This record gives sequence, C-alpha cells and structure tokens, in this order.
Amino acid sequence: MASPERIEKLSSEHVEVRSSSHQQDRSDAAARQAEFEKQLSFFETLRVFWRCTIWILYGQLVVFGYGIDGVIAGNLLAIPRFRKDYGVAFGEGEAATYIIPATWQSLYGGVSQLAAIFGAISTGWMADKIGRRYTNMVFCCVSVVGVGIQYLSTSNGSLGVLTAGKAVNGLPIGAWLVLGPLYASEVAPLQLRGWLTAMTNFIQFSGTLLFTGIMYKLGPADTENAYVLPFACQWIIPCIVILTVWVWPESPVWLVRQGRLGEAKRSLRRLHGDPEDIDRDAILALIQETVRAESELREEISSVSYATAFAKADRKRTLTCMFIYGCQYLSGLVFVLGYQSYYYQLAGMGAQKSFLLSMINNSSMFVANILSWPLLTVVGRRPLIVWGQLACACILMVVGGTSIGTTYATTIVTISFMFLWGFVYQITLGTVAWTVVAEIPSWRLRSRTQGLSNLVLCLVQWLIGFVFPYMFNPDAGNLQGKVGFIFGATTFCGFLGCWFLLPETKGRTVIELDELYAAGVKPRHFGKTKLEEGGISKGTESG
Repeated sequence: MASPERIEKLSSEHVEVRSSSHQQDRSDAAARQAEFEKQLSFFETLRVFWRCTIWILYGQLVVFGYGIDGVIAGNLLAIPRFRKDYGVAFGEGEAATYIIPATWQSLYGGVSQLAAIFGAISTGWMADKIGRRYTNMVFCCVSVVGVGIQYLSTSNGSLGVLTAGKAVNGLPIGAWLVLGPLYASEVAPLQLRGWLTAMTNFIQFSGTLLFTGIMYKLGPADTENAYVLPFACQWIIPCIVILTVWVWPESPVWLVRQGRLGEAKRSLRRLHGDPEDIDRDAILALIQETVRAESELREEISSVSYATAFAKADRKRTLTCMFIYGCQYLSGLVFVLGYQSYYYQLAGMGAQKSFLLSMINNSSMFVANILSWPLLTVVGRRPLIVWGQLACACILMVVGGTSIGTTYATTIVTISFMFLWGFVYQITLGTVAWTVVAEIPSWRLRSRTQGLSNLVLCLVQWLIGFVFPYMFNPDAGNLQGKVGFIFGATTFCGFLGCWFLLPETKGRTVIELDELYAAGVKPRHFGKTKLEEGGISKGTESG
C-alpha cells in the first residue's frame, strides 16, 4: 500500500524545484516529471493521480456497449422465442425446431463489424480534427439511432430491419474501441498506464457479463420481452454519455498538438485539481517535450495521414498493433464467447442451463481479467501474450478432439476446456492486447495507429463472424465444437507472430520506445535493452 510519508517525500522533492521553475527550461521540467512518475509505485500513483483516473474510467465507459454488441448476435440465437419470431422451421416431426438460417446469421452477425471498420478508421481522423470529447458525443448519438432501428424490428420480426440497425450501431462500436484506449494512453501517468488501458477489456467484459445475466433471466421466457428488453439495454450507456460528456476534460495531448496551450492548462487542472504533490506545469512540459522529440526522431511532414503510419519510422509499430488486435478473433473468441449458449443447446442442454453455463464461464473470465492486472507489472506484457497464445492453441486442439465424440462425457470435457480457454485467454491476450496496442504507437500517430488497428480487429471479427455460421450451424457445415481445430491452428500462427513482433513495453516511457524503435532494436530484445545517455546498450534486465 502507498506510504503517505514516502509520497510526501517524493512530492516535496518534486515541488522543491517548482519555485524556480521559470529558471529551468522545459526539458528539465519534463525530465523531473518523468522521473517523479517512475519513482512512484502503483498504489502511490493511484493515490496521487486519483482524479485523472476517474476521468479516464469515464472515457472508457462507452466500451461497455461494445461488450454487449459483441455477444448479442450469438445470445439471440439461444433465445427460443427469438428463433420462433424471426426464424424458420427446421426439421420434421418431433425433431422440428426454429433456426435462424446461416445466411442471415452471417449478415446480421457480421454487418456490425463491417460498419465498425468504417467507424474505427473515421475516428482516427475525426478525433484529430475535432477532439476526443466531441467525437465521443457524435458516435453516441449515432448509437441511439442504431439501437432504435433494432428496436423497430421487433414489431414484425424483420431480420432486414434488425440487420440495418446493427449496421448503424456498428459505426460507434468501431469508434469506441479507439476512443477509450486512446484517451487512457494519453492521460494516464506511467505506473497506471498498463492498468488503465487494460480496463478497456474489463469494462467491455463487464457489459458482456451483465448481458449474460440478463439473458439468463429473460432468455428462456416465451415472451417478446426475452429479446425486446436486451435490445433496449443498449440505449443506457450512450444516453448517459450524451448527457454528461460536456464535463469530460479534453485530452491535453491533443490540445498541445493543436497549439492550444491555454486550453491544455485548463484541461490539466480539470484532470488533476490543485494538489500540492502534482506539478501541472511539469506535466505540460513533459507532453510538449514528447511531442517535440517525436517530431525530431522522424522526418517532418506538414500533416499526419494514415499513410504516415506506414512510413519507415513507424511501420513496424503500426503492423505490430494491427497484428495483435487481429489475433483476438483468430484465437476462437467468436466460438467460445459469442456462440457458447447456442453451442450448449446444440449439445443437448436446455435453454435455462445453457445460459447458466454461459454466465458461469463469463464469470470465470471476468475474474481472470482482474487477475491479469497485477501480472501486467509483475510478469510483463510480452510473456503474458506470447505464452498465452501457445496455451490457447493447445486448449482449442483439445476442444476439437473431444468434440468428435458424441457422449455426455465428451460433451462435459469439451465444455470444461472451453471454460479453461476462457480463463487463459482473459488473463493473457484478452486483457493485455488493449494495453500494448495503446502503448506501442508514438503519440504523434497514436489515434491513426489505433484506428488502423481497430480496422483490422473489426475486419477479422467481420470475416470470422460471416464465415463462422457456415462452419458451425446445423443447416450448413455442422462442425460445432470441431471448429477448435481451425482456431487452434490460427492461434498457433498468432503465437509465432507475437514471438517476433511483440516488444516488452512495461515501464517504458513514450520517448524510450521511440528511441528503441529508431535504433532498430529487435522487439523481442526490448526488455533486455538499457537506455543510456548518448546511446543504447544491451543489459541483462528482464522485461
């Protein structure tokens, strides 16, 4: 726990030079601030910077909606009344049931991700043009409209209207995946950066878990409320944000890049208040120096575009971020998280039991998400993702193998390993991906790089979401759990890519990462490389 005496000592040393700060140049002030943040422990940083932590968590609130959208398609398929009102009869006699045809599953399940691609790529431009706050407000308004269209589909069970609503709501889904981590990575102090960017996945999964609980309560009911109320739940977060976004401080990094220093100072005051142990002028100096240093480390051009993210200085960073996000859905997330309730029913479970199993699995994944927070600091980012990918690949192969059998025992083993996959995934890639993709890009290109990374995330999610029903559904490929073989292979490819591309970013400032990439250090050696004044030398430090 943070020691008040230690914080007082560090902050007094930090503020001691404040009275003569007009005699210090900006570089010295920035260096003092960077050193001050490095000396604080996690809990000490949380105690000092608690105000900005609250604002960052507010900025992540919209990701809650992504957590719902990501599982709503698969959960709707598990609602018997939804299949009856929107679907078609399948089978004959006593075995007859209602299903949503694979074609419609692909359309309404994948169209949201296709739209999210445009939302993600437009957010990078829009966030740089009008700021993070107004971009958030615009996309929340779009979400309200999209959910409204979905709600209208309940009047006649129209899959066409439902698909149109999913498409409109997909635009803000893509935007929110950029805005939450972007704001956190720009505003968070060094020791909280990993945790606060990882909160993206925590908040997203909170939405997933809450929605699963709602499904457990409402899903088995033979009334329209079984699916109408879940639609309406999607309105809550956008409406809250629309009403309150006006008090959210704009990112001081964006304001500095726009040359609006006066507004940046006011934003920092809103973010941090007036405590004696925070030097807002030094924080501003650190932001200014980081922006300046990034400009000197790469060729200056008059404007930043998406093409700049693939220029020589940033190409590897951009491709790494895109690859890491793509790995999430190539690791089997659609199957284990999105379609689990439906799979349990196809395996012979009743509706109530299938939703209960989903809620238990999601609760386990929720706990794993929380357990990953201290591991980010203790173990590091790279080991968690690299070895987590290898473990998930092995587990998925077991799921595929046990799914060949049709006995009750093999079904239980399959479900058990699906639970194990969920726990391992959430304690590794599921949480840590959000942290490293927020940390790796330069500040200068962060919004563009995250926009491109989310484009890949949504593109892979759309592709998997479109193809998966044809592999999985009873009226198509009918592979069911044997898709574990396919996802096991793609996850192993992810392990190989992460081994060579993924750097250790734990404890590194933005400027340090800039220097390591500029020096051509191999990403897998970042953790062992020491930065010294006047050059880079390899040490034996563990990343």
